[in-house]
Amino acid sequence: MTKVLVIGASGQLGAVVLDRLLATSRECVAFVRPASGFIPPASAQVKIVRGDLADFASVDNACVGVKKVIATASSIVPRLGDKFGSDEVGHYRNLIKACRRHAVEHLVYISAFSSPYDKQVPEFRIKRQIEQLIVESGISFTIFRAAAFMDVYYAVLGSRLATTGVSHPTLLRGFWLTKFYARATSGWLEKYGIALVPGSGKARHNFICIDDVATFMVKALTMPSAKNRLIELGGPQALSWREVVDIYAQVLNKKVIKLSMPGFILNFWRLALRPFSPAGENIMSLLSLLGRYDAVMDMAAISAEFAIRLTDTRGFLLAKIKADRSAYKKS
Repeated sequence: MTKVLVIGASGQLGAVVLDRLLATSRECVAFVRPASGFIPPASAQVKIVRGDLADFASVDNACVGVKKVIATASSIVPRLGDKFGSDEVGHYRNLIKACRRHAVEHLVYISAFSSPYDKQVPEFRIKRQIEQLIVESGISFTIFRAAAFMDVYYAVLGSRLATTGVSHPTLLRGFWLTKFYARATSGWLEKYGIALVPGSGKARHNFICIDDVATFMVKALTMPSAKNRLIELGGPQALSWREVVDIYAQVLNKKVIKLSMPGFILNFWRLALRPFSPAGENIMSLLSLLGRYDAVMDMAAISAEFAIRLTDTRGFLLAKIKADRSAYKKS
């Protein structure tokens, strides 16, 4: 069976992608940083290659014998010692060069949802440049432009449940701002009945769970119809932040107060962080966008094409509650 390289295998999405691949008995190469504490799944089917996308030699080494690549690496929440956006485009240029040298047949990349405000969010500008590199590379590709992840952005609401069972949570990477925020607010929703909503909370999104994103990416490897396509990817429902909180209240059987993070406050912090923390500016820009812009899509055709039953918010939360109770019993 064709060997698959996973770029960013130690990340929150990449780790799930790796698990999905191993569940199909695929031979995998997990590309992770030299200093990463990543513990690979107990499987003879996975080989760990340590390296850095900034180092072409290590990327080239990872591509030896590989015919398909799934790339999830991103600097949106930098790890300790990293700088946001420090030539991420150049890093992907290294990957594409190595893929071409080793005749990789298919590259699957995760990008950000489409919006008319790409220029206002630094990470979106970077991702569009990477998309262009991939499209122009001559390698067969599938680019998924994904909506906001439930597993990440429900945690932004102050939910501890959202990260239940997650071994590599994005918000707890080495970046000071997200670590501080997550540690300060995690559990507010479940414990105190307080939810922090971006903007007015009225902006609607097709929030999608990471498990579903990983399933789409893995399935794309074996679907000829997925090649050379840019696919908008979201969950089954278009919900406002306030509607998400209402579902939390129903599932938890608890009254939940919605506290707004006003757009002008997010914009103030975006500008204040710009001189010394580009990553902080990027996160505030993204939250501001998510708080005011409706990113709505109809997923019926794509979910049918890929034969994937999408997880809705209620199902996501109920599964998390079940996992949380199971973990509590074991402890």
